[in-house]
Amino acid sequence: MPGPAAPRPEPEAPSSPGSGEPPDPSAPAPAASPPPEAAPGTRPEADPAAGLSARLGLRLRIALFFAALALGGWGAIAAALWFGHAHAGGPAAGYLAAGLAAGFALAGLCAWAAVLFDENVARPILGLAADLHARAQSDVAAEIDAAPARHLGALAPAARAIHAALEDARRSQERAVAERTARMARDQALLGGVVRDLAEAVVAVSPDGRILLYNPAAAALLGPLGLGRPLARFLDPAPLEAAAARADRRRARGDAGAESFLTASAGEDGGVRVLAGAVSVVTAEAGPVGRVLLFRDAAGDLRARGALESLLRETLEAMRRPAAALVAALDALASEPEPDPAERAAFAAAMRAEVARLSAAIERAAEGRARVGDGRWPVQEVAAQDLLDAAAARAEGALATPRSPARLRCDGYAVAEILARALRALREDPARSSLALAAEPEGERVRLVLSWTGPALSQGVVEGWMEAPVAPAYGAWTVRDALDRHGADLWVEGGRRLVLPLPAAGAPAAARPEGAAEVYDFDLPRPGGAEAERLLSELAYVVFDTETTGLDPAADAVVQIAGLRIVGGRVLRGERFEALANPGRPIPAAASRVHGVTDAMVAGAPPFAEVAARFRAFCEGAALVAHNAPFDMAFLRRLEAGGGPRFDNPVLCTARLSRRLHAHTSAHTLDALAARLGVEIPPERRHTAAGDAEATAEAFRRMIPLLAARGVRTLGEALSLQGPV
Repeated sequence: MPGPAAPRPEPEAPSSPGSGEPPDPSAPAPAASPPPEAAPGTRPEADPAAGLSARLGLRLRIALFFAALALGGWGAIAAALWFGHAHAGGPAAGYLAAGLAAGFALAGLCAWAAVLFDENVARPILGLAADLHARAQSDVAAEIDAAPARHLGALAPAARAIHAALEDARRSQERAVAERTARMARDQALLGGVVRDLAEAVVAVSPDGRILLYNPAAAALLGPLGLGRPLARFLDPAPLEAAAARADRRRARGDAGAESFLTASAGEDGGVRVLAGAVSVVTAEAGPVGRVLLFRDAAGDLRARGALESLLRETLEAMRRPAAALVAALDALASEPEPDPAERAAFAAAMRAEVARLSAAIERAAEGRARVGDGRWPVQEVAAQDLLDAAAARAEGALATPRSPARLRCDGYAVAEILARALRALREDPARSSLALAAEPEGERVRLVLSWTGPALSQGVVEGWMEAPVAPAYGAWTVRDALDRHGADLWVEGGRRLVLPLPAAGAPAAARPEGAAEVYDFDLPRPGGAEAERLLSELAYVVFDTETTGLDPAADAVVQIAGLRIVGGRVLRGERFEALANPGRPIPAAASRVHGVTDAMVAGAPPFAEVAARFRAFCEGAALVAHNAPFDMAFLRRLEAGGGPRFDNPVLCTARLSRRLHAHTSAHTLDALAARLGVEIPPERRHTAAGDAEATAEAFRRMIPLLAARGVRTLGEALSLQGPV
């Protein structure tokens, strides 16, 4: 979150001078926070047995001790001077001057000793206590830094030894749990792989309609799905509910079959898809536990059916006239057994013309049928090189396969089998040699060309091949059937080149982002009760970060925003939002040096108001989390004032929460917080919106159990602890 000359200031403790941070008048005073040395799991002020220790922090108690020592010294000096004056006499002014000098010297010595004690004893003790609490209550594996506690003798090594023992115990426990749950882990991995790679769209929902599982095909069909989100946001739920009710009635009758339904998607871009699906109700001993839904885009089926009906109608119309003309000509010939030669020639010419029209109509029908297909043949994007390699593996001899970057849409197995059949047939004649198979892009198609030297091949032989079955796995489907479904044909060119053209595909799909396999969570907590009373561990969060043109939310603008979701205590790296925004002004060079976003990068980007509207949809139903949240929220709320999207989500600030959890230190930057909680930030990701959001998400996830140990378990308690944002 950069400024013109430096990264966006991240807040330190309010009492830390020279930090360079903007003042935060809304931040509550540190004294209002629970003292860090309080016993884990209890609120200090709620423990009457703790007495004075529960109400006063360690540093304050030490300061009071030295203050009492100074006051006692003043009293002792005053008593000694009075006693001396009473017994020895003399001018009182001299005694008073000596007493004041001694008193101020003693006060200075006490203050100096108090500062040294605070710096080298109290704060290191609190730091060690916070480090031990963090490692006991959260999965922080980073080693404890013993340098600040170097004057505490064996205490720091003892703390490190405790941490090492805790880590050993934790690792032993994890190994034991891993061994006991190995089968479950394999099942989950298998489920994740199956769900991820299914061509059909699959979604599982809880009884209250929240998404428990989805696959990439479902996300591509329905939009930006997310765990824990209501499915009703992405489609019209009424037909689904009706189908589920029918499935429930069928189950009550002892029939566990699925129920079909037709519904419409709710596209964010205003587009609507017609979806055909089926729903099954999943039950356990305790009753229904959810529903499993399968979807497909019905528009393709409807278009194919409409095209087939149109083709059939056109074909019938085109064939009806020639057929009627042929029948009339035959009837006329039959009525005149001996027509004169001129009439016979005229009839023959007319019949040949009608037969030609009939043949042309049949050809057009065949071509149209090949174009339309039936929408069910399993075609997908395939790398041409994979087909060449598969054919080479099946070839019974040498086959040259030049490398090709082309991609096609086809049934890879069927095409490989067709090529293998052609190779086997060609090799039946030993005079043929130098076989080669190449992929040649040609406009919207890729021609697979099988060439050889030696005896030529006739088209009639190829036509015979096409009447044979594709493969045993395809039953009675022939090569001709497969080619028709691909809108393709197979022919001989020049006698020694066999050509198979197939539809070309676009560029390969982008690699799935890290964590995209996290597409299911069957243990999502059930929402319930007032939002403020919900446990922090049960909430869904969007952790976000912005990069800007400068440090003044009233004058500067956002150039990049990124966020990712936390659901069920997991950071879902596959459910992320990241977008550039055009600030409508030049980006200062100093800011670009920090976050790497340049004017060229945002030249074609939409304005931030448009990006924020999409981000608002991404944040629906989640609490917002940011490091130094007032800064980021100021840009979003400035849009609200101008009629933009309203962000009324609850907001948590990791910087403010860090101040309350780690009051012994003034270091609360994102780097300091990450180091304290064992979160690594790759240098190349620092001061990028996505990188800082990921680091903040990991830090916040580890802060939740630390807050719970301090008695801060609900959203309302966390909001009260940090103060208004």
